Amino acid sequence: MDPRGAKRGLSLKEFYPSRSNNARKGDFGRVIVCGGSDRYAGCLAFNSLAALRAGTDLATVVAPKRAADIVAAYSPDLITVPCDSSFPDPNIVIELLENADALVVGCGVIRTPESHGALLDIIQRCKTPMVLDAEALHALAAKAGSIKGKQVLLTPNAGEYRVLSGTSWPPAADARRTAVKTLAKQYDATVIVKGAPDIVSDGERTYVDPRGSPYMTKGGYGDLLAGVAGAHLARGRTPFDAARVAAFIVGRAGELASAKFGESTLASDVLQFFSSVISSR
Repeated sequence: MDPRGAKRGLSLKEFYPSRSNNARKGDFGRVIVCGGSDRYAGCLAFNSLAALRAGTDLATVVAPKRAADIVAAYSPDLITVPCDSSFPDPNIVIELLENADALVVGCGVIRTPESHGALLDIIQRCKTPMVLDAEALHALAAKAGSIKGKQVLLTPNAGEYRVLSGTSWPPAADARRTAVKTLAKQYDATVIVKGAPDIVSDGERTYVDPRGSPYMTKGGYGDLLAGVAGAHLARGRTPFDAARVAAFIVGRAGELASAKFGESTLASDVLQFFSSVISSR
């Protein structure tokens, strides 16, 4: 199988030009990842490691202490900032964003009125481009105006699409493309609805990425996609382009991992194939 997917409508060359020999740390972006809870920490590791594997220079995780400690122990490549609360502290996140280029927010947060309030506070005060996933989407659904005028990528699955739109995910392909475009217009944001295939729209343009595998049904794949998208927002890409390249990389890496592991494929396996996909550009 061709790792480049050259016949599928997107080339990675435009997203990964040759680097200058004078490149320094920070030139390719700094990403803040915030989320997590005592129950869910792995999603933050996937967010941040995917961002690093996709080319960002620094990834910092802001999370409740137990989740932050788990992430720190998982990989020495990651910076962690623990919070005393059971959800990310908005003041800490906003302070860190003063020296960052993109935010990935929402994964692993437990649904409570307090956590939703914290997520909305972060979203409203954030001035950098951001990726909203998981619980951040549930919080946003109650206050859609929070992202007006901001550079935002929403990354719902079919269930989260229903939360955002108030309607069921349609079964027909044409209706799905229309639905994503309509949702993007409704929220004045770029939307990627994850599935088979992934569908991206900014309200004007629509892109369908057919990559992926039926073995990509375990948890973590959406976390990888959010991290890759965050990396490309940090490198100055539009939310539409960040979504396209994230779908490409995660989908193609998933195909390669599935060809090797089949039923045993994990999200952590897919992450290991990012370099093969990106280097094949």
